[in-house]
Amino acid sequence: MAFLFKGTLVFFADTRPVSDFSLFYKYAVDLIQGKKALEQYLYFKTWAYQTGPVIYYAGIMKLFGTGLLPLKLVNCFFMAGSNMLVYLIARKVSNDFTARFVSLLYLIYPAPYFLAAVLTNQHFAACMFLAGIYLLLLEHKNILVRGIAAAVFIAAGNAVRPLGPVIITAVAVWCIVEALNHKSVAKILLSAVLVAVYLTANLGLSAVVKSTGINAEGLNNNFPLWKFVAGLNQQSKGQFSYDDQNKIYMIEDFSKRNEVALKTIKERVSVEPHKLLEFFGTKVLVMWAEFDTLAWEFYEDDNGTLKAPARIEKIEPVAVRVEKMFYIPVFLLLLTGLIKALAGRDIPSGIKLLSIILLCYFGVHLFIEIQVRYRYFAVLIVFILAAAGSEVLFTPFKKYKKSSML
Repeated sequence: MAFLFKGTLVFFADTRPVSDFSLFYKYAVDLIQGKKALEQYLYFKTWAYQTGPVIYYAGIMKLFGTGLLPLKLVNCFFMAGSNMLVYLIARKVSNDFTARFVSLLYLIYPAPYFLAAVLTNQHFAACMFLAGIYLLLLEHKNILVRGIAAAVFIAAGNAVRPLGPVIITAVAVWCIVEALNHKSVAKILLSAVLVAVYLTANLGLSAVVKSTGINAEGLNNNFPLWKFVAGLNQQSKGQFSYDDQNKIYMIEDFSKRNEVALKTIKERVSVEPHKLLEFFGTKVLVMWAEFDTLAWEFYEDDNGTLKAPARIEKIEPVAVRVEKMFYIPVFLLLLTGLIKALAGRDIPSGIKLLSIILLCYFGVHLFIEIQVRYRYFAVLIVFILAAAGSEVLFTPFKKYKKSSML
């Protein structure tokens, strides 16, 4: 159903790739034609890790033919995979009934549909990250094999979208917490295996990219300070700034650029504490409470500026409000589930893992660049955790059903 619904939308939305997505597509086509050495372009020399999406899309087009349609449909396939994993993981933290409920709720949740036809690297990566999380929660399976497989899936997702460090850090923290709670040496071993395999897989994938001549920089991030420069910009509310791009990113001398970036970051965190806290509060509102947008999928490119056609101007206000009609209750269910778990004698292991991942994701985005669409992966976790809250919601219904049957 998820693939059918999102795949059908692809045929109705004539979405053209813009911004980074346009670069992914353009250079994926070039790669198929044998044009390599992406490091000659400033974008791919600076952010070599963006070579991952290019290789991913080139691989799809090599299998299914060039053009946008195969790429969009494969992305819808991975979106469907994520929806399935919402059910499978929710079943590990709740019961089957509530797992079905939240997975069906996510199926009709509007926000993912706003990105279904967009060549974003989020769809594949989110599916890989969830697959890794699911493997970690599989009980009665070999812990070493699970750890290795989970680390490989997380590394695969990271190769296309660099969120791996956040997730692997959260998983390592979870392993240590579980080891201390249950006095289990196995969890410490799992943590070590996860980190080791993850780092090895990352280095291996980067080495392959270098050895094939696709990008001499591998999958490295040669300007990690940029995300903090943008994320701490109070004028842009932590979002992308053309002013920062022109003054900092465009500096040709990389060592000078890093020097200016570091100085800018220090200046931006050196403000009065109450102003910094106010800024973080503003970022939280933008990232987590702002209305979604149909821009990436339904707007038209007008000389580098995305503008809404007349028909979309009428639809968008309704669509984004409907999205919030789902978003707010799901967060309330999340809160209910966490209160229920904290009130119990022992917090389930799965709820601990997902909560730590969500907290790490939230914390990191206080400091780095934000966009509304960046909450994509986090909202998947929110829906899964909402299953525990749904138990409270459906308990009276189940009691009524049982008494009426008697």
